[in-house]
Amino acid sequence: MGGGAAAAGSHGHHVKVARMNELATTFLQTYAAGAEPEGGWTYGKALHQARLDYTPDSLKRLDALLSQIRERAMPTRAQLDTVPGRNFESLVVFYLMEFARRVSHAQLQWHDIDSARRALPPGVVLDDSSVNRLVVDAPANAALFRPLAWLEARLFGEGAAVAAADYVASVLSQLGQEGPPVWFTTMFTVGRLGSWNMMMAADGQGVWPALVTAKAPTSLRPLERIDLTQAVAHCFHLLEDNPDDEAWQVASYPGYAEHAGEKVDAVIVMGASHEPQPMRLAVAFPFRPAREGQPLVILQPSLVESNLPIEVVGKLSGALERGIRHFEWAVAGSWDAHYRA
Repeated sequence: MGGGAAAAGSHGHHVKVARMNELATTFLQTYAAGAEPEGGWTYGKALHQARLDYTPDSLKRLDALLSQIRERAMPTRAQLDTVPGRNFESLVVFYLMEFARRVSHAQLQWHDIDSARRALPPGVVLDDSSVNRLVVDAPANAALFRPLAWLEARLFGEGAAVAAADYVASVLSQLGQEGPPVWFTTMFTVGRLGSWNMMMAADGQGVWPALVTAKAPTSLRPLERIDLTQAVAHCFHLLEDNPDDEAWQVASYPGYAEHAGEKVDAVIVMGASHEPQPMRLAVAFPFRPAREGQPLVILQPSLVESNLPIEVVGKLSGALERGIRHFEWAVAGSWDAHYRA
């Protein structure tokens, strides 16, 4: 299907994508406030009448809007390539993918064509066609989506019309091929938080309990530097009792692990997703601290515990690796520079 997903492997290098993600958030907030962005958007009055409010019925209203635009306005390529036309298309695909994100709790990252070409693996080829102007990377799931292909097929009447709900269902199916998407998001974040801790340790800043939650998935938040035992106990409380009603949470704390028959320093990273798809696991990130002029050495991460069968955890291992590689070190080199298998 045009606008479906293409496989995407581990990223060979890192690209900051905050600008496009912020643009998506800004557009959606602007629409929700009943306003318009700079340049406006085509079909603005009809867009607001569609009441895109993240309910299932809103997808039916979106279908009706797109059908009316196709049949009555008969948009042209030139019209959609204007600023208002592009703003309109952007809002629709931002909304559609945000709908899927809220259902799946997957981590989705928006790219323009240039940032996508820099961030995605060499095997993912994106031409200069208009449908690649905005693409969505789901790094935890190694999936790439091109929702503009779906939207332009609807607007130009190319092929069989695919309903908005069916397109969302296809995205959710792709994200959930190997298991609940929230599990992959959680494991991906375990990898990111583990890599962040290794960066801090390699830079001589030490290891302290830290937290990442579904409500702030891009924020790696160290806990207040009070008593270590209390901080660790607070991490366990958050993941076990979920007082803030998070879809998933990941926390880390300093500890120890066994490596090659010896006890070594480690960061223990715990991940939990909550109802209706609960999952608990912990991964040890062992390391040898810097000493005698030698840099810190990262050793092979290992599973400490999980409530999932080992074969299911094996399916999540790719998400762990992608999370590790996805985090861009700001200091102390890189994960690869310190890692020894």
